[in-house]
Amino acid sequence: MILKNGKFYQNGFLIDGALLIEGGVIKETISDPSKQDFADLKDKNEDGRIIECKNKIILPGIIDCHTHLRDMSQEHKETFRTATKAAAFSGITTVFNMPNTDPPAITSSIVQKWMNKAKNNIYVDVGFIAGIPKQLNPEEIKNIIDLGVVGFKMYPHESLNGLDWTIKGNIQLLLQISSRYKIRIFIHPQWPRSATDTRELFENYFFRDSNLLKLHDKLFPCTSETQFVQYVLENYENFIKTDHLSPEEYPIVHFCHISCKDSYSLIKNILVKSPHYKISYEVTPHHIFLSNEISLSKAAVGKVMPPLRDLGVKEFFYRELRMGNLLMIATDHAPHTLKEKAAEFLDAPSGFPGLETYPLLFLHEVTKYKLSLVNFVKIASENPAKVFHLQTKGFIEEGYDADLLIIDKCSEYKINPSRFHSKSKISPYEGMKTNIEIWKVFLRGIEINIKDRTPIGKIIS
Repeated sequence: MILKNGKFYQNGFLIDGALLIEGGVIKETISDPSKQDFADLKDKNEDGRIIECKNKIILPGIIDCHTHLRDMSQEHKETFRTATKAAAFSGITTVFNMPNTDPPAITSSIVQKWMNKAKNNIYVDVGFIAGIPKQLNPEEIKNIIDLGVVGFKMYPHESLNGLDWTIKGNIQLLLQISSRYKIRIFIHPQWPRSATDTRELFENYFFRDSNLLKLHDKLFPCTSETQFVQYVLENYENFIKTDHLSPEEYPIVHFCHISCKDSYSLIKNILVKSPHYKISYEVTPHHIFLSNEISLSKAAVGKVMPPLRDLGVKEFFYRELRMGNLLMIATDHAPHTLKEKAAEFLDAPSGFPGLETYPLLFLHEVTKYKLSLVNFVKIASENPAKVFHLQTKGFIEEGYDADLLIIDKCSEYKINPSRFHSKSKISPYEGMKTNIEIWKVFLRGIEINIKDRTPIGKIIS
Protein backbone atom coordinates (compact mmCIF):
# COMPACT_ATOMS: atom_id res chain seq x y z
CA MET A 1 0.00 0.00 0.00
CA ILE A 2 1.16 3.52 -0.81
CA LEU A 3 0.02 6.68 0.95
CA LYS A 4 0.78 9.47 -1.52
CA ASN A 5 0.70 13.27 -1.59
CA GLY A 6 0.23 13.58 2.16
CA LYS A 7 2.35 15.46 4.65
CA PHE A 8 3.88 12.91 7.01
CA TYR A 9 5.46 13.81 10.34
CA GLN A 10 9.10 12.87 10.76
CA ASN A 11 11.87 14.28 12.97
CA GLY A 12 9.92 17.41 13.84
CA PHE A 13 8.86 18.29 10.29
CA LEU A 14 5.87 17.77 8.04
CA ILE A 15 7.27 16.27 4.86
CA ASP A 16 5.51 16.26 1.49
CA GLY A 17 5.93 12.75 0.22
CA ALA A 18 4.80 9.15 0.20
CA LEU A 19 4.93 6.07 2.41
CA LEU A 20 5.24 2.47 1.26
CA ILE A 21 3.64 -0.01 3.67
CA GLU A 22 4.17 -3.74 3.38
CA GLY A 23 3.35 -6.53 5.81
CA GLY A 24 2.09 -4.04 8.36
CA VAL A 25 5.44 -2.21 8.43
CA ILE A 26 6.63 1.10 6.98
CA LYS A 27 9.03 -0.09 4.30
CA GLU A 28 9.99 3.23 2.76
CA THR A 29 9.48 6.96 3.25
CA ILE A 30 10.14 9.34 0.37
CA SER A 31 10.12 13.13 0.50
CA ASP A 32 9.09 15.11 -2.59
CA PRO A 33 9.18 12.06 -4.89
CA SER A 34 9.86 12.65 -8.55
CA LYS A 35 7.83 10.83 -11.20
CA GLN A 36 10.58 8.22 -11.40
CA ASP A 37 10.70 7.86 -7.58
CA PHE A 38 6.98 7.25 -7.53
CA ALA A 39 7.18 4.79 -10.43
CA ASP A 40 9.85 2.85 -8.53
CA LEU A 41 7.66 2.90 -5.42
CA LYS A 42 4.71 1.51 -7.41
CA ASP A 43 6.89 -1.34 -8.63
CA LYS A 44 7.54 -2.28 -4.98
CA ASN A 45 3.87 -2.00 -3.99
CA GLU A 46 2.83 -5.63 -3.65
CA ASP A 47 -0.91 -5.17 -3.08
CA GLY A 48 -1.28 -2.39 -5.68
CA ARG A 49 -3.31 -0.22 -3.31
CA ILE A 50 -2.69 3.53 -3.48
CA ILE A 51 -4.43 6.03 -1.20
CA GLU A 52 -4.54 9.69 -2.18
CA CYS A 53 -3.84 11.82 0.92
CA LYS A 54 -3.67 15.26 -0.65
CA ASN A 55 -3.83 18.13 1.88
CA LYS A 56 -3.96 15.66 4.77
CA ILE A 57 -1.48 15.14 7.61
CA ILE A 58 -0.13 11.71 8.54
CA LEU A 59 0.90 11.26 12.18
CA PRO A 60 2.14 8.28 14.20
CA GLY A 61 -0.65 6.46 16.03
CA ILE A 62 -1.31 7.76 19.53
CA ILE A 63 -0.29 5.70 22.58
CA ASP A 64 -2.52 6.04 25.68
CA CYS A 65 -0.99 4.41 28.76
CA HIS A 66 -4.00 4.82 31.07
CA THR A 67 -7.46 3.50 30.21
CA HIS A 68 -10.20 1.52 31.92
CA LEU A 69 -11.63 -0.79 29.28
CA ARG A 70 -14.03 -2.44 31.81
CA ASP A 71 -15.67 -5.65 30.41
CA MET A 72 -15.86 -8.78 32.61
CA SER A 73 -18.61 -7.98 35.17
CA GLN A 74 -18.78 -4.36 34.00
CA GLU A 75 -20.01 -4.90 30.45
CA HIS A 76 -22.86 -2.48 31.14
CA LYS A 77 -20.25 0.30 31.37
CA GLU A 78 -17.92 -0.75 28.54
CA THR A 79 -16.53 -3.77 26.72
CA PHE A 80 -13.20 -4.46 25.06
CA ARG A 81 -14.94 -4.03 21.71
CA THR A 82 -16.64 -0.71 22.44
CA ALA A 83 -13.65 0.87 24.19
CA THR A 84 -11.07 -0.16 21.60
CA LYS A 85 -13.40 0.84 18.78
CA ALA A 86 -13.59 4.28 20.41
CA ALA A 87 -9.78 4.33 20.38
CA ALA A 88 -9.60 3.09 16.78
CA PHE A 89 -11.91 5.83 15.52
CA SER A 90 -9.85 8.44 17.37
CA GLY A 91 -6.36 7.59 16.10
CA ILE A 92 -5.28 5.92 19.35
CA THR A 93 -3.65 2.67 18.24
CA THR A 94 -2.18 1.43 21.53
CA VAL A 95 -3.69 1.54 25.03
CA PHE A 96 -2.82 0.19 28.47
CA ASN A 97 -5.67 -1.25 30.53
CA MET A 98 -5.98 -0.75 34.30
CA PRO A 99 -6.78 -3.53 36.83
CA ASN A 100 -9.53 -2.11 39.06
CA THR A 101 -11.93 -4.45 37.33
CA ASP A 102 -14.75 -6.55 38.75
CA PRO A 103 -13.31 -8.80 40.06
CA PRO A 104 -9.99 -6.96 40.50
CA ALA A 105 -7.14 -8.36 38.41
CA ILE A 106 -4.89 -9.35 41.31
CA THR A 107 -4.42 -13.08 40.63
CA SER A 108 -2.87 -14.87 37.69
CA SER A 109 -6.13 -16.71 37.00
CA ILE A 110 -8.14 -13.48 36.78
CA VAL A 111 -5.47 -11.77 34.66
CA GLN A 112 -5.46 -14.78 32.32
CA LYS A 113 -9.27 -14.70 32.10
CA TRP A 114 -9.09 -10.95 31.47
CA MET A 115 -6.64 -11.41 28.61
CA ASN A 116 -8.58 -14.33 27.14
CA LYS A 117 -11.69 -12.14 27.03
CA ALA A 118 -9.76 -9.51 25.10
CA LYS A 119 -8.44 -11.87 22.42
CA ASN A 120 -10.27 -11.34 19.12
CA ASN A 121 -12.21 -8.46 20.74
CA ILE A 122 -9.78 -5.56 20.53
CA TYR A 123 -9.49 -3.14 17.61
CA VAL A 124 -6.17 -1.66 18.82
CA ASP A 125 -3.14 -3.09 20.61
CA VAL A 126 -3.61 -3.44 24.37
CA GLY A 127 -1.14 -3.77 27.21
CA PHE A 128 -2.46 -5.11 30.52
CA ILE A 129 -1.52 -3.71 33.92
CA ALA A 130 -2.22 -6.08 36.81
CA GLY A 131 -3.18 -5.33 40.37
CA ILE A 132 -0.77 -6.39 43.11
CA PRO A 133 -1.50 -9.84 44.61
CA LYS A 134 -2.55 -10.16 48.24
CA GLN A 135 0.33 -10.28 50.71
CA LEU A 136 2.67 -9.60 47.80
CA ASN A 137 2.58 -13.33 47.14
CA PRO A 138 5.85 -14.03 45.28
CA GLU A 139 4.49 -17.03 43.36
CA GLU A 140 1.49 -15.08 42.09
CA ILE A 141 3.70 -12.12 41.19
CA LYS A 142 5.94 -14.38 39.10
CA ASN A 143 2.93 -16.07 37.46
CA ILE A 144 1.36 -12.72 36.57
CA ILE A 145 4.62 -11.39 35.13
CA ASP A 146 4.94 -14.55 33.05
CA LEU A 147 1.57 -13.73 31.47
CA GLY A 148 3.18 -10.65 29.91
CA VAL A 149 1.70 -7.74 31.86
CA VAL A 150 3.37 -4.37 31.36
CA GLY A 151 3.29 -3.53 35.05
CA PHE A 152 1.49 -3.55 38.39
CA LYS A 153 -0.86 -0.80 39.63
CA MET A 154 -1.09 0.50 43.19
CA TYR A 155 -4.17 2.28 44.59
CA PRO A 156 -3.20 3.55 48.07
CA HIS A 157 -6.61 5.13 48.74
CA GLU A 158 -8.62 2.03 47.68
CA SER A 159 -6.23 -0.89 47.94
CA LEU A 160 -7.22 -3.78 45.68
CA ASN A 161 -5.42 -6.32 47.85
CA GLY A 162 -5.98 -4.99 51.37
CA LEU A 163 -2.36 -3.89 51.87
CA ASP A 164 -1.69 -0.56 53.54
CA TRP A 165 0.61 1.36 51.20
CA THR A 166 1.37 3.98 53.81
CA ILE A 167 3.56 1.37 55.55
CA LYS A 168 7.10 1.86 54.30
CA GLY A 169 7.89 -1.85 54.45
CA ASN A 170 5.20 -2.58 51.85
CA ILE A 171 6.54 0.11 49.51
CA GLN A 172 10.09 -1.18 49.92
CA LEU A 173 8.98 -4.74 49.08
CA LEU A 174 7.21 -3.45 45.97
CA LEU A 175 10.29 -1.55 44.85
CA GLN A 176 12.30 -4.72 45.40
CA ILE A 177 9.94 -6.61 43.08
CA SER A 178 10.26 -3.89 40.45
CA SER A 179 14.05 -3.96 40.70
CA ARG A 180 14.28 -7.75 40.56
CA TYR A 181 11.89 -8.35 37.65
CA LYS A 182 12.42 -5.06 35.76
CA ILE A 183 8.66 -4.52 35.99
CA ARG A 184 7.02 -1.09 36.14
CA ILE A 185 4.90 0.02 39.11
CA PHE A 186 2.03 2.34 38.19
CA ILE A 187 0.94 4.54 41.10
CA HIS A 188 -2.28 6.43 41.75
CA PRO A 189 -0.72 9.05 44.04
CA GLN A 190 -3.16 9.87 46.82
CA TRP A 191 -2.68 9.66 50.55
CA PRO A 192 -5.70 7.70 51.82
CA ARG A 193 -8.52 9.26 53.81
CA SER A 194 -11.23 7.29 55.56
CA ALA A 195 -14.77 7.23 54.19
CA THR A 196 -15.97 8.70 57.48
CA ASP A 197 -13.63 11.69 57.16
CA THR A 198 -14.76 12.20 53.58
CA ARG A 199 -18.43 12.13 54.57
CA GLU A 200 -17.84 14.58 57.44
CA LEU A 201 -15.99 16.98 55.17
CA PHE A 202 -18.73 16.69 52.59
CA GLU A 203 -21.44 17.49 55.14
CA ASN A 204 -19.45 20.38 56.64
CA TYR A 205 -18.88 22.04 53.27
CA PHE A 206 -22.08 21.07 51.45
CA PHE A 207 -24.13 24.05 52.59
CA ARG A 208 -21.23 26.51 52.34
CA ASP A 209 -20.05 25.70 48.83
CA SER A 210 -22.60 25.40 46.04
CA ASN A 211 -19.92 24.30 43.55
CA LEU A 212 -19.72 20.53 44.00
CA LEU A 213 -16.63 20.22 41.80
CA LYS A 214 -14.78 22.67 44.07
CA LEU A 215 -16.01 20.69 47.04
CA HIS A 216 -14.63 17.51 45.48
CA ASP A 217 -11.26 19.24 45.13
CA LYS A 218 -11.36 20.01 48.86
CA LEU A 219 -12.26 16.43 49.72
CA PHE A 220 -9.23 15.10 47.80
CA PRO A 221 -6.82 18.04 47.83
CA CYS A 222 -3.49 18.55 46.12
CA THR A 223 -1.76 18.11 49.48
CA SER A 224 -2.94 14.48 49.46
CA GLU A 225 -1.43 13.84 46.02
CA THR A 226 1.81 15.66 46.81
CA GLN A 227 2.21 13.83 50.12
CA PHE A 228 2.08 10.44 48.44
CA VAL A 229 4.39 11.47 45.59
CA GLN A 230 6.96 12.73 48.10
CA TYR A 231 6.56 9.54 50.18
CA VAL A 232 7.22 7.32 47.14
CA LEU A 233 10.19 9.39 45.96
CA GLU A 234 11.78 9.29 49.41
CA ASN A 235 11.34 5.51 49.55
CA TYR A 236 12.70 5.21 46.00
CA GLU A 237 15.89 7.09 46.85
CA ASN A 238 16.35 5.27 50.17
CA PHE A 239 15.92 1.89 48.47
CA ILE A 240 18.59 2.68 45.88
CA LYS A 241 21.03 4.07 48.44
CA THR A 242 20.49 1.32 51.04
CA ASP A 243 21.00 -1.49 48.52
CA HIS A 244 23.75 0.37 46.62
CA LEU A 245 22.00 -0.30 43.32
CA SER A 246 23.50 0.37 39.92
CA PRO A 247 21.27 2.19 37.37
CA GLU A 248 20.28 -1.04 35.60
CA GLU A 249 18.90 -2.28 38.94
CA TYR A 250 16.79 0.78 39.69
CA PRO A 251 13.06 0.18 40.29
CA ILE A 252 10.72 1.48 37.58
CA VAL A 253 7.94 3.82 38.72
CA HIS A 254 5.21 5.63 36.82
CA PHE A 255 2.96 8.24 38.44
CA CYS A 256 -0.56 8.32 36.99
CA HIS A 257 -2.61 11.47 36.32
CA ILE A 258 -0.47 14.09 38.07
CA SER A 259 -2.83 17.00 38.72
CA CYS A 260 -1.01 19.43 41.03
CA LYS A 261 1.87 21.89 40.71
CA ASP A 262 3.78 20.68 43.77
CA SER A 263 3.65 16.97 42.96
CA TYR A 264 4.65 17.76 39.36
CA SER A 265 7.57 19.86 40.60
CA LEU A 266 8.77 17.10 42.94
CA ILE A 267 8.96 14.65 40.02
CA LYS A 268 10.60 17.14 37.66
CA ASN A 269 13.16 18.17 40.26
CA ILE A 270 14.23 14.65 41.16
CA LEU A 271 14.68 13.82 37.46
CA VAL A 272 16.85 16.92 36.99
CA LYS A 273 18.94 15.92 40.00
CA SER A 274 19.07 12.23 39.08
CA PRO A 275 18.26 11.79 35.36
CA HIS A 276 19.06 8.07 35.48
CA TYR A 277 16.19 7.36 37.85
CA LYS A 278 13.52 5.26 36.14
CA ILE A 279 10.62 7.54 36.96
CA SER A 280 7.92 8.71 34.57
CA TYR A 281 4.54 10.43 34.81
CA GLU A 282 1.48 11.41 32.84
CA VAL A 283 -0.96 14.33 32.82
CA THR A 284 -4.56 14.01 31.64
CA PRO A 285 -6.34 16.15 29.04
CA HIS A 286 -8.95 17.17 31.60
CA HIS A 287 -6.37 18.63 33.98
CA ILE A 288 -5.12 20.74 31.06
CA PHE A 289 -8.41 21.85 29.49
CA LEU A 290 -10.87 21.82 32.41
CA SER A 291 -11.07 23.33 35.89
CA ASN A 292 -13.53 22.96 38.75
CA GLU A 293 -15.14 26.20 37.60
CA ILE A 294 -16.62 24.54 34.52
CA SER A 295 -20.40 24.94 34.23
CA LEU A 296 -22.21 21.61 33.81
CA SER A 297 -25.90 20.77 33.99
CA LYS A 298 -24.97 17.81 36.20
CA ALA A 299 -21.83 18.26 38.31
CA ALA A 300 -21.26 14.50 38.57
CA VAL A 301 -20.42 14.41 34.84
CA GLY A 302 -17.21 16.25 35.72
CA LYS A 303 -16.49 14.20 38.83
CA VAL A 304 -13.14 12.47 38.39
CA MET A 305 -10.20 11.22 40.46
CA PRO A 306 -8.02 13.13 41.01
CA PRO A 307 -10.57 15.96 40.99
CA LEU A 308 -10.62 18.84 38.58
CA ARG A 309 -8.44 21.52 40.16
CA ASP A 310 -8.76 25.29 40.25
CA LEU A 311 -8.24 27.56 37.27
CA GLY A 312 -4.66 28.39 38.25
CA VAL A 313 -3.65 24.72 38.13
CA LYS A 314 -5.32 24.23 34.75
CA GLU A 315 -3.50 27.28 33.36
CA PHE A 316 -0.20 26.06 34.82
CA PHE A 317 -0.42 22.69 33.06
CA TYR A 318 -1.56 24.34 29.83
CA ARG A 319 1.56 26.54 29.91
CA GLU A 320 3.74 23.50 30.59
CA LEU A 321 2.08 21.80 27.61
CA ARG A 322 2.76 24.73 25.28
CA MET A 323 6.36 25.03 26.46
CA GLY A 324 6.99 21.35 25.71
CA ASN A 325 7.74 20.45 29.33
CA LEU A 326 5.23 17.61 29.83
CA LEU A 327 6.38 14.01 29.39
CA MET A 328 3.18 12.40 28.16
CA ILE A 329 -0.60 12.58 28.06
CA ALA A 330 -2.95 9.77 29.10
CA THR A 331 -6.73 9.94 29.07
CA ASP A 332 -7.69 7.91 32.16
CA HIS A 333 -10.68 6.86 30.01
CA ALA A 334 -13.20 5.80 32.69
CA PRO A 335 -16.66 5.01 31.27
CA HIS A 336 -19.82 4.89 33.39
CA THR A 337 -23.50 4.69 32.55
CA LEU A 338 -25.86 7.66 32.43
CA LYS A 339 -27.77 6.17 35.36
CA GLU A 340 -24.64 5.89 37.49
CA LYS A 341 -23.66 9.47 36.76
CA ALA A 342 -27.20 10.66 37.56
CA ALA A 343 -26.81 9.65 41.21
CA GLU A 344 -26.20 12.15 44.01
CA PHE A 345 -22.76 13.70 43.64
CA LEU A 346 -21.01 11.87 46.47
CA ASP A 347 -22.49 8.55 45.38
CA ALA A 348 -21.80 8.96 41.64
CA PRO A 349 -18.65 7.18 40.39
CA SER A 350 -15.60 9.17 39.37
CA GLY A 351 -14.46 9.33 35.77
CA PHE A 352 -15.73 9.88 32.25
CA PRO A 353 -14.77 8.69 28.74
CA GLY A 354 -11.75 10.41 27.23
CA LEU A 355 -10.58 8.47 24.18
CA GLU A 356 -12.80 10.21 21.65
CA THR A 357 -12.12 13.76 22.80
CA TYR A 358 -8.34 13.65 23.40
CA PRO A 359 -7.02 13.99 19.80
CA LEU A 360 -9.80 16.39 18.79
CA LEU A 361 -8.99 18.84 21.58
CA PHE A 362 -5.20 18.81 21.28
CA LEU A 363 -5.05 18.91 17.48
CA HIS A 364 -7.59 21.73 17.47
CA GLU A 365 -5.08 23.70 19.56
CA VAL A 366 -2.43 22.91 16.94
CA THR A 367 -4.56 24.37 14.14
CA LYS A 368 -5.04 27.53 16.23
CA TYR A 369 -1.25 27.83 16.64
CA LYS A 370 -1.55 27.51 20.41
CA LEU A 371 0.29 24.19 20.54
CA SER A 372 3.10 23.05 18.28
CA LEU A 373 2.65 19.82 16.36
CA VAL A 374 6.14 18.81 17.55
CA ASN A 375 5.08 18.98 21.19
CA PHE A 376 1.86 17.09 20.50
CA VAL A 377 3.57 14.19 18.73
CA LYS A 378 6.16 13.94 21.49
CA ILE A 379 3.65 13.67 24.34
CA ALA A 380 1.10 11.59 22.42
CA SER A 381 3.31 9.10 20.57
CA GLU A 382 7.09 9.43 20.77
CA ASN A 383 7.62 9.76 24.52
CA PRO A 384 5.19 6.97 25.48
CA ALA A 385 6.90 4.68 22.96
CA LYS A 386 10.31 5.48 24.45
CA VAL A 387 9.28 5.27 28.10
CA PHE A 388 7.45 1.97 27.72
CA HIS A 389 9.97 0.47 25.28
CA LEU A 390 7.45 0.00 22.47
CA GLN A 391 10.30 -0.33 20.04
CA THR A 392 8.34 -0.38 16.77
CA LYS A 393 5.74 2.24 17.64
CA GLY A 394 5.45 5.99 18.05
CA PHE A 395 7.42 7.09 14.96
CA ILE A 396 6.99 7.23 11.19
CA GLU A 397 10.25 5.54 10.32
CA GLU A 398 11.26 2.68 8.07
CA GLY A 399 10.94 -0.62 9.94
CA TYR A 400 8.30 0.68 12.35
CA ASP A 401 4.71 -0.56 12.60
CA ALA A 402 2.40 1.26 10.22
CA ASP A 403 0.29 2.58 13.11
CA LEU A 404 -0.89 5.83 11.59
CA LEU A 405 -3.42 8.60 12.11
CA ILE A 406 -4.43 10.70 9.09
CA ILE A 407 -6.20 13.94 9.90
CA ASP A 408 -7.82 16.76 7.97
CA LYS A 409 -9.00 20.18 8.96
CA CYS A 410 -12.72 20.89 8.63
CA SER A 411 -15.31 23.44 9.67
CA GLU A 412 -15.71 23.75 13.42
CA TYR A 413 -18.31 21.49 15.01
CA LYS A 414 -19.40 20.74 18.57
CA ILE A 415 -18.38 17.62 20.45
CA ASN A 416 -21.47 15.41 20.79
CA PRO A 417 -21.18 12.47 23.23
CA SER A 418 -24.23 10.75 21.75
CA ARG A 419 -22.03 9.90 18.75
CA PHE A 420 -19.31 8.23 20.81
CA HIS A 421 -18.40 4.62 20.02
CA SER A 422 -17.86 4.15 23.75
CA LYS A 423 -20.88 2.87 25.65
CA SER A 424 -20.52 5.90 27.90
CA LYS A 425 -22.35 8.78 26.24
CA ILE A 426 -21.37 11.54 28.68
CA SER A 427 -18.63 14.14 28.59
CA PRO A 428 -17.74 17.38 30.36
CA TYR A 429 -16.46 18.49 26.92
CA GLU A 430 -19.95 18.38 25.41
CA GLY A 431 -20.51 21.45 23.27
CA MET A 432 -16.82 22.36 23.02
CA LYS A 433 -15.63 22.93 19.47
CA THR A 434 -13.04 21.27 17.29
CA ASN A 435 -12.10 21.53 13.63
CA ILE A 436 -10.35 18.17 13.33
CA GLU A 437 -11.56 15.27 11.22
CA ILE A 438 -10.06 11.85 11.95
CA TRP A 439 -9.92 10.66 8.33
CA LYS A 440 -8.19 7.28 8.42
CA VAL A 441 -6.51 5.23 11.16
CA PHE A 442 -4.21 2.29 10.46
CA LEU A 443 -2.97 -0.44 12.78
CA ARG A 444 -0.05 -2.27 11.18
CA GLY A 445 -1.21 -1.01 7.80
CA ILE A 446 -4.85 -2.12 8.17
CA GLU A 447 -7.52 0.55 8.28
CA ILE A 448 -9.41 0.20 11.57
CA ASN A 449 -11.80 3.14 11.69
CA ILE A 450 -14.35 1.56 9.36
CA LYS A 451 -17.72 0.25 10.41
CA ASP A 452 -17.47 -3.48 9.77
CA ARG A 453 -13.79 -4.06 10.53
CA THR A 454 -13.01 -7.30 12.36
CA PRO A 455 -10.94 -6.63 15.52
CA ILE A 456 -7.23 -7.11 14.72
CA GLY A 457 -5.60 -5.72 17.86
CA LYS A 458 -2.92 -7.69 19.68
CA ILE A 459 -2.06 -8.01 23.37
CA ILE A 460 1.26 -6.34 24.09
CA SER A 461 3.60 -8.26 26.35
